[in-house]
Amino acid sequence: MEQYLTLVPLLAAVASIVYYYLSSKRESYLRPARSFFLVNVYSVITLFAFFLYLILSHQYQYTYVWSYSANNLSTPLLLSTSYAGQEGSFFLWVFYTAIISIFLLRYSRQHKYESIVIPVLLLFEVFVLTILTIKSPFAKVWQTFANVPVGTQPQDGRGLNPLLQNFWIVIHPPILFLGFATAIVPFAYAVAGLIRKEYTKWATYLQPWLVLNVLTLGAGIIIGGYWAYITLGWGGFWGWDPVENSSLIPWLFSAAALHTILVSRRTKSFLKTSFILVIISFALVLYSTFLTRSGVLGDTSVHAFVDPGKSEYIILLLMIGTFLALGFVPFFKNRSSIPSVGVSHNLLSRENALFVGAASLSVLSLFVLVGTSSPIITGLLQGKPTAVDSSYYVTTSLPLGLLIIALIGFAQLVWWDKSDKKVFRKNLVLPVAAALLTAIAALLLSVKDVWAILIMSVA
Repeated sequence: MEQYLTLVPLLAAVASIVYYYLSSKRESYLRPARSFFLVNVYSVITLFAFFLYLILSHQYQYTYVWSYSANNLSTPLLLSTSYAGQEGSFFLWVFYTAIISIFLLRYSRQHKYESIVIPVLLLFEVFVLTILTIKSPFAKVWQTFANVPVGTQPQDGRGLNPLLQNFWIVIHPPILFLGFATAIVPFAYAVAGLIRKEYTKWATYLQPWLVLNVLTLGAGIIIGGYWAYITLGWGGFWGWDPVENSSLIPWLFSAAALHTILVSRRTKSFLKTSFILVIISFALVLYSTFLTRSGVLGDTSVHAFVDPGKSEYIILLLMIGTFLALGFVPFFKNRSSIPSVGVSHNLLSRENALFVGAASLSVLSLFVLVGTSSPIITGLLQGKPTAVDSSYYVTTSLPLGLLIIALIGFAQLVWWDKSDKKVFRKNLVLPVAAALLTAIAALLLSVKDVWAILIMSVA
């Protein structure tokens, strides 16, 4: 029966969602909604703690523990095995979501968004906990392997992949998954804003969470790149591997959303754009999960998990479709009532700099998305999955990367609404002089790559 322990938080999440929905008609239902919510949170935390105990105490009769841990692993590496596998990484994600929801309960209650925001997080848990119930981290070895006698107690485990046995596995995946987990909060506030038709308040409420999401997911990507760089055989710090890209794509959209949110809060411009970017950024987190865990990249990525099975494959697709509908149905239903405030067309304005920056990040993300999805696209069209060459990414990303670097500097020299041209020209002298000197120095040092010279100069 232990393999079905995840049914407790799963059923509690479903009950809480139902009562939160009913609370919109009768406020008295808020109490049972919160009670079931707390059952969900505490059961997730308790089960994850129990999961860690099984790993640390070498309970190899559990398939997951046997598959990833071993007697010779240090305590930090033993803890890292909790997210080394498919089930464990999903479990960590649910654990993070439960922890975040505790803080979000009070935060959303202050804004009277609780009855929408909390159920959105719980709905995500329902999908993931369903996967964990089907493919349980608490399954025993004799339940997984037909030829293993009931009650078998292995004396050692299969152990962790040698390439993963270093310091960086202890910190990289937890930070990356924290970035994934925080992505749902801006999405939940966007949905709440659309349903409540409060098209400006939501931007203020979600901005701290969006900043947290950009920082944590960005930190996870950077640490992952460094880890790949120091680990032989992983293709340098960035090999444009589809799974590496799958975390970069939503981060680029989240960063783009942060740009437009800054303008939306100040001028109430780009509200529709902000809604779309926030919704898409979370949908891309789910899509990246599908890419990594569905097995579709098994032949084209060194990082991808093995095929989890047909049931999990379908659940992942349903999850993506459900959250896309949850975001875009209220958006298209209410799009005519979302304010459209004009923005300054002055080229020397921070609004325009932020918008061009957001557009550049979005276009770059779309280029990477197309390249990353090429195994799926070619598999559907040609019957054989084929990954694009890394030269595709270099060709498409270098011009946009150069533009983004230039915009970072440009945005520091302009003001909101309109900048004084004389002051702008005066402030531009030093950066331009520095860029020219850098280019001359690069040429003197025999740097021949034009893109390298341009990037160093603009930076």
